[in-house]
Amino acid sequence: HYPEMCWPWLGVMLNCSGLGQPGVSSRSRAAVETLLIRQRCELPKILKELELNNRKKTHWIWWVFPTDMPGSSEPGGETFVTIETAAELFKTDASATNWRNVLHKICDLCEERGMKVLPRIDHGRVHFFL
Repeated sequence: HYPEMCWPWLGVMLNCSGLGQPGVSSRSRAAVETLLIRQRCELPKILKELELNNRKKTHWIWWVFPTDMPGSSEPGGETFVTIETAAELFKTDASATNWRNVLHKICDLCEERGMKVLPRIDHGRVHFFL
């Protein structure tokens, strides 16, 4: 269950998105819009988790390391990006600053503590994100 404060962004994302171009499937549009909502809602909590625990403890890898494959146990609808939709993650209404902060924190923790910061099951997603 996601906080109600996150859902007002759905209308903003749907109305402001430039995803109406030909060649982008409705499934791909929905997936990146859902990803943007999840990032906006979850990235601040993810950063706090990393700061408090110095490692990943909960389930959020799909929203920090998006790939072209939906997560198999991802809650709240599938998220993924395609070549056509990836640029949406960097638009001004996206959560690029929070996303960058989380990625930097993960990099800092990995430099300090090694790859045990992320569970082994998540390593493949990180690889394909890069």
